[in-house]
Amino acid sequence: MTVPADRAIVDSPPPAGSTSTGRGAVELAASKTSGQENFPVGSWLLPKHLRPHVANFYRFARAADDIGDDPDLPPAEKLARLDAMGAGLTGPGPEAATGIRASIAATGVGLVDCSDLLVAFRRDSENRSCRTWGDLIDYCRYSANPVGRYLLRLHGQADSTFPAGDALCTVLQILNHLQDCGDDWRKLRRIYVPIDWIDAAGGIDRFFTPDEVSARLRRPVIDRCLDLVDAMLDTASTLPGQLTSRPLAAEVSVMLWLARKLAARLRQGDPILARVALSKADFAKALRPGLSVMAFGARTLDDAALVRMAVVRAKSSFASGMRILPADGRRAIYAVYGFCRQVDDIADSSATVAEKTADLQAWRERLDRIFVGPRGANGGEDPLDRELIWAIRRFDLPRAEFDGMLDGMTIDAAAEVRIADRAGLAHYARCVAGTVGVMAVKIFGCPDQASAAFAVAQGEALQLTNILRDVDEDAGLGRLYLPESWLREAGIPTDAPIPTIVADPRIATVCARLAAEIQPLYAALPGLMPPGTEKRMKAAQIMQRSYRRIFEMLQARGYADRSVRPRLSKREKIGILLSVLLK
Repeated sequence: MTVPADRAIVDSPPPAGSTSTGRGAVELAASKTSGQENFPVGSWLLPKHLRPHVANFYRFARAADDIGDDPDLPPAEKLARLDAMGAGLTGPGPEAATGIRASIAATGVGLVDCSDLLVAFRRDSENRSCRTWGDLIDYCRYSANPVGRYLLRLHGQADSTFPAGDALCTVLQILNHLQDCGDDWRKLRRIYVPIDWIDAAGGIDRFFTPDEVSARLRRPVIDRCLDLVDAMLDTASTLPGQLTSRPLAAEVSVMLWLARKLAARLRQGDPILARVALSKADFAKALRPGLSVMAFGARTLDDAALVRMAVVRAKSSFASGMRILPADGRRAIYAVYGFCRQVDDIADSSATVAEKTADLQAWRERLDRIFVGPRGANGGEDPLDRELIWAIRRFDLPRAEFDGMLDGMTIDAAAEVRIADRAGLAHYARCVAGTVGVMAVKIFGCPDQASAAFAVAQGEALQLTNILRDVDEDAGLGRLYLPESWLREAGIPTDAPIPTIVADPRIATVCARLAAEIQPLYAALPGLMPPGTEKRMKAAQIMQRSYRRIFEMLQARGYADRSVRPRLSKREKIGILLSVLLK
């Protein structure tokens, strides 16, 4: 299950019956082999008797892919050569097609998949780029997914494995596109990163300019692609556990490990400034999951495991509080956090306001189906939907709190965020933090009104602490949560750009004023926790103490020089955890 990499070339003699003469009438001279791939191609993990068939398929894909990517051939010549490759699947043709034709005859597998690949390579020959994310996914439907489906069919796997296999192949293709986006543009004037996103980030010329200023503009576009890649990787992670072929499951496990590693590298690097690639050490380490699957089999991942993986990957500051809950509570809070994480990612993305608004509206429609639609185990669209259905039923979570979170994210999705006054700030905190708190205390086993009031108060304290800590970071995103009424009272013009407002030295007095509002909130929280709920509220106490410590660090640092962003050390986190658990 590999993706044909760009510019791979296969060496072969001219096809039988070709009207052209001379070497390379259809296929081109070789310059890359399967051993030079990002991801394994027919490795020794696969059954020996299937490797020749995989090699034939690989050779066909390579030859056709190279035709589509050749910078010197005119489009008409590329299309003619690809037509010859297609004809060779069922009759006389180039050697690469002859090999896979023999393999198809022996196995009954590959004709549909090879034909689908040619659809993508014809698009490449016409130099089509991807305007939208949907265009890119559709391209991967033909350029990458047939490879996975071929291998699944060759190994006798059920069609039910195709969705996870498609997700993996699409991920591998997109990662290759991100790696090669600079070369694709310079050599072929072809763009696989969504052009709409590039336009919103400053345009094509700026995106592909190899300097640090442009790097800051293209970073959100690359990260947006990688956020969607991460989500698809979660789906792909279910594939090893679905496979009856242990060797194939091992090969897939290796590719999953490498895909996550490459995605992480792309988050850290910039493919326009320098090539981002896996190392030999990475390939060596990737063998471990494959060998583990060969020895012990693949673990089956259920919906709860997939949602938990996404939560763990997000590295939430609330992670320690979530982990101490009983099994049902932990599963439910992961589902709620998964929802919050997804809608927050929408609001924080580099998409246009219209796109963000549409995506948030789509979540409201998903909630309609989750709350009103089928309530069976398979009633949801994806693992998170099904886990939310379970959590809502198990703990009677109210729809209003989910809608409130979406209201808060709609505020954040605006092109610019400004808060009019203290009441507006309280409303915002209620939307983005109080909603989570109300759902959390229900999950903690405290569904009474007093516990909900405590959750709202704690949510406000925590959210205001976040705002106080992130004033400069938020300003860079076009957000200013400090009330405009306070700014005017401090003599700061509110009609100035947000970065200018935050750079005003008088902003320190406004920050100090917010701190003065936060202090009594933390002081009141112990008295607001209903008596007898202390044991069930331990997770809430961990969150409260963690943020209170951050607030104390902010107070000690002051607000004139905000260059140091307070963070809890690992030792402090462990200390807070133990102080609550041992109480």
